[in-house]
Amino acid sequence: MPPPPILLYRRRWTLVFQVPFVLLMTMCLAFSLYWASVSNDRLLTAICLCAAFVSFCVGGTLGRSALEAYREQDPAVVIDATGITDLRQDDPHTVPWEAMERVHLDDYEGVILVKLRPGHKDSALGVIIKALKRWQQRGDVVFALGGLAHDPRQIQTTLKAFHAAAASKPRTRLS
Repeated sequence: MPPPPILLYRRRWTLVFQVPFVLLMTMCLAFSLYWASVSNDRLLTAICLCAAFVSFCVGGTLGRSALEAYREQDPAVVIDATGITDLRQDDPHTVPWEAMERVHLDDYEGVILVKLRPGHKDSALGVIIKALKRWQQRGDVVFALGGLAHDPRQIQTTLKAFHAAAASKPRTRLS
């Protein structure tokens, strides 16, 4: 009997830390713009405008990610009998279990590392590029779990069970 699918959602409790920091950045932006407008010194005006720009960039980035985390109700990553699906990207893709040679959870880095089965139609340059990518990222496909609520033991046992079930099935050759 296969294990139940795992749905990984974004951590919503991080909003508790992000929202006050966004408010602080908004206050810094307002303070910097105020002092830039009332200052008669060019150096102080330039420093205040630089501080306002930095406050706007940091606060805007954190505010946008906090708003996305608040609005996003769908799972970010799905691990089920078909494979591992990353829904965070604009073009969600599923890596099927049959295409995986090895799958490993690296809890220290917070990633799922997947090594794909080698293809028969790869050129020498393609093999070199894949090897360099695998060396750099430690896998052909890497699913980052940062910012997702997850239980490492449950994910590891589910990955092993699904991968073992897919490995025990007879594979059909794709021509």
